[in-house]
Amino acid sequence: MTWDAYHRRKVVLREMLAVADRQRDITLTELLDTLDGAREAFPTETDALFELQMAWFQRLSGQMDRLLEEDSVSPGLVPITAWVTTAADLPGARALLDAHRDEPALRKAIAKELAYLAMSAGVPVNAADLRVHGQRIQDTARSTAADAPPVAVDQPRAGLIARLRGVIAA
Repeated sequence: MTWDAYHRRKVVLREMLAVADRQRDITLTELLDTLDGAREAFPTETDALFELQMAWFQRLSGQMDRLLEEDSVSPGLVPITAWVTTAADLPGARALLDAHRDEPALRKAIAKELAYLAMSAGVPVNAADLRVHGQRIQDTARSTAADAPPVAVDQPRAGLIARLRGVIAA
């Protein structure tokens, strides 16, 4: 993939996420069919799902790293808190991924995410029921997120540079 194609994919993904955050009932097919250049960037829904899953996982792992560095959350709650926070940050991505969670192409990625959640909670990497623990963590996080008030996404989120500028200006 060329740099231009990679860059275009990232731009389209950001647009997809923004629309999905505003219209949580939109389907992946509708997104790909209505956004300019989406079908060129993601020829198949599977391609788009992989990118959505990667964006979700990157944000989730970043949240986990941040929480572990802060040391303000008990280790057992880190994956739950990170999952809930990520779901609030990326509600459209979460909705699209949930709508396709039985997609065979995503099975491996979902299994890795469950293992990651379990290991982050302290379950040994060689535990026979690693994914079962991860599923329990994810289920707990889902129920916690469902109880939380919905997050408004009308305002664009400030990026890292904008937040840093705000801190420096203060």
